[in-house]
Amino acid sequence: MEKSDTTKTIKTKQVENIRIEQMRIMHVDLDYLYDKNKVQQERNISALIQRIKKLQPNTIFLQAFADPDANGSANLVYFTNRHIPVLEDLFQPVVKQIKNQTSVQHVYAWLPLLAWELPNSEQLQYVEHSLGKNEGYIRLSPFSKKNQRIIEEIFTDFIQNNSVDGVLYHDDITLSDYEDSSEAALIMYKKWGFNGTDLLKNPSHPKQMAFAQAKTAYLDQFANHISKLMHQTKPKLLIARNMYAQVSLDKESEKWFSQSMKSTYRHYDYNAIMAMPYMEKATNHRQFYLDLIQQAKKYDPNLSRTIFELQTTNWLTQTPIPTEELANTIKLLKQYGVKHIGYYPDDFIQEHPDISKLKHAFAQNHL
Repeated sequence: MEKSDTTKTIKTKQVENIRIEQMRIMHVDLDYLYDKNKVQQERNISALIQRIKKLQPNTIFLQAFADPDANGSANLVYFTNRHIPVLEDLFQPVVKQIKNQTSVQHVYAWLPLLAWELPNSEQLQYVEHSLGKNEGYIRLSPFSKKNQRIIEEIFTDFIQNNSVDGVLYHDDITLSDYEDSSEAALIMYKKWGFNGTDLLKNPSHPKQMAFAQAKTAYLDQFANHISKLMHQTKPKLLIARNMYAQVSLDKESEKWFSQSMKSTYRHYDYNAIMAMPYMEKATNHRQFYLDLIQQAKKYDPNLSRTIFELQTTNWLTQTPIPTEELANTIKLLKQYGVKHIGYYPDDFIQEHPDISKLKHAFAQNHL
């Protein structure tokens, strides 16, 4: 799939017809629920259902891939498909229980677009760092025709066998300023008129932003292509993508991530910003949130297509963020007009966040 400007804006009317005006999102890891002991697994699912009933989110982002080594890439999945080994066909049964036993309106499947780890026997091209470093997720190179076909088939298999209201693309739709130097990528860059070998080793190159914008467009158009394939089976499927906060706050960051606000609102129904100040090492959390709101409103004035996804864990210290702090953040976001709010992860084992302390702030229409 080559860079092109022919992709049209997503069907706004479709979103208007079926969207939830104020999404309240619980982002759930199936890895937390899965257990080899099926009795324990059922207990886990029941515990999740009870938490959902207590908190009453109207939307669930549900992990459909397995990440047992927690490296952010998927080498196993929870649904039947042609390419990735299945840990257990667990995704759809959990969706059914959520839909049948709770008031949840929408369930989105959380899936990577590129971050698939297939068996070595496949001999596939992966995203390569020009300096040979191992940075970011392990990702299939999006420039390989073979990889594109595999990704198409993974998503086709998924959408034909699983009933969901939306898909949340993982935060793996990204290439750094040093990526991708695989053979297929270098051939594509040459078609675009860039010397990829030079640009990928020189972040200060004067053509670096133009190069990054070309990569951004390519990635988002490939995502749009996969979305259209799924729309053939489910026309009203909603599409969200996770975006790094820095992309919202610093225009120069497109060079580092190959992501942009403008392109995101063009190609996806929702922009799910990872509004996570601990992850970004922000010193003033309140200002961090206010800056994100200000920047999002430049592209989405009513914030009707912007999701603020909050963190419940400080991954730098591996400690939980107090529920009181999460509740106060939600109140702040609502005060400044944020409509769609979620958090990740929900930890039913430690019962974090504390639903009794979060429920009032999390509810719709309450400041």
